Amino acid sequence: MHSLIFPYKLINKRYIPVIPLILHGSRNAKIRTEAFVDSGATFSIFNIDIAKSLTLNLNNAREQFFVVGDGSFIPAKVIKIPIEIGNEKIIADIAFSEKLNIGFNLLGRKGIFEYFEEIAFNEKGKEVIFRLK
Repeated sequence: MHSLIFPYKLINKRYIPVIPLILHGSRNAKIRTEAFVDSGATFSIFNIDIAKSLTLNLNNAREQFFVVGDGSFIPAKVIKIPIEIGNEKIIADIAFSEKLNIGFNLLGRKGIFEYFEEIAFNEKGKEVIFRLK
């Protein structure tokens, strides 16, 4: 069994499961960014500026509304793109929204969590573990 282990990141005096990753776009564009690993989120949602940097054409992307923490809805465009977590490259549905105003991107379950055998949050060790088959 192979594992990818990411230490939690210290943000505002708190350790949280924010991991580095790479999103791929059109014409070989790619961007290194970070996302909060959120087991409570169904979809992965990233700031719209990342889609612009990746030169993604969102005109034909699926439009969807997502419920956020305060119960309100934010609009987003969903598109299937490659994403790299550690040395694993996955094709997943990623949502992009200009209304994601929480200060970080979200890495949700759909298309990501299913790829791995297990994703574990080690609170004591302050790390998130992605286990492969």
